[in-house]
Amino acid sequence: MKTFKKLCFLICFGLFATATAEAQRLKFALNYNVAVPMSESFKDYVSKTSLRGMQGSILYSFNEQIRAGLQVSYNDFYEKFPRQVYKGSDGSDISTVLTNTLQTLPIMVKGEYSFMKEARVQPYVGVGAGVNIVNFEQYLGEFPYAKYYSKAAFTVDVGILVPFRKEGNSGFRLSTSYNYLPFNDEGIKNLNSWNVQAGVVIPLK
Repeated sequence: MKTFKKLCFLICFGLFATATAEAQRLKFALNYNVAVPMSESFKDYVSKTSLRGMQGSILYSFNEQIRAGLQVSYNDFYEKFPRQVYKGSDGSDISTVLTNTLQTLPIMVKGEYSFMKEARVQPYVGVGAGVNIVNFEQYLGEFPYAKYYSKAAFTVDVGILVPFRKEGNSGFRLSTSYNYLPFNDEGIKNLNSWNVQAGVVIPLK
């Protein structure tokens, strides 16, 4: 878990450092991200909505409507189950508490297209594809089982940008997205999630 968090920090730091070096037409977005598990086997593993999530992106503006770049998201899914009796590997019964956790880190190349570029509220759509780094952890009492995976990642999203000023490029951002995250391990088929993001967009220039 600590290694996974360090990896997230290093990726975010690298994004910001790259953006600072090439800042002329770049926009940095930082969002709070809420994720809801969608696939049935994912909900069997963790049914609760992840309220511990962030999303950051660095996008290059080719013009006032088209931009592309890199997006990184992070969500921590967690659920603790009441004490139950489980069958041990040697056939004995074990009464303990089961805790399931799973962290997703989709790193994607992202493209966005904005409509109504001069309007007070500017809607946009986006698509992305890349890799999803998964940290799987399961605790049977105090005994952990953990494993890392790297899988494909895809996303589509729609949202709005509300500029802080009429002629400004910074503003408030609100969006919703669907992440298609293929996965077929540990008894879980797909880590798909529906997400809601809210945050700010800041031009780096």
